[in-house]
Amino acid sequence: MFNILGNAIGDKITEVLQNAFGVNLTDFLINLIATLLLFIIVRFVFWNKITKFLDAKKEKIKEEYKDAQEIKDEAQRVKDEADEILVSTKNEANEILTTARIDATAQKDEIIEKAKAEAKEIIADAKAQALRQKEEILKEAKDEIVDVASRMASKMIDENVDDIKFNEKALKDLEK
Repeated sequence: MFNILGNAIGDKITEVLQNAFGVNLTDFLINLIATLLLFIIVRFVFWNKITKFLDAKKEKIKEEYKDAQEIKDEAQRVKDEADEILVSTKNEANEILTTARIDATAQKDEIIEKAKAEAKEIIADAKAQALRQKEEILKEAKDEIVDVASRMASKMIDENVDDIKFNEKALKDLEK
């Protein structure tokens, strides 16, 4: 009787499984046992290898991350040094420009002073030359006046002219 009852229950379960999943009980049990065997084989044979592989991969990733972080830190340090060098270079450039401006201003002032001194020399030479020319002209004029006066005197003596005529004649000659 137990056999009959077991067959009936087995048949019912088979029928329900076949209707629900489209699978009979025998196929279901075979698949269940195969899955359990596969799980047991994987667990005891491959599981340690898989976990070791995953742990090794995890460690490798950690090391790569650590290396990447070190590279990033080194890059930041290099960038900071470059920024410091850039600031230092800019400061040096500003100092050089300031020094160049000061030197240029000093040279400009020196050139201006030299030019002023040369201009004073030229002006002094021109004044001296003008003074010499003036003196020469005055000397020539005096010589000319003396010459004119002596000619007039000789004419007066020749003509026996009185003092009034002499003065008039002298004024007319001077006006020429």
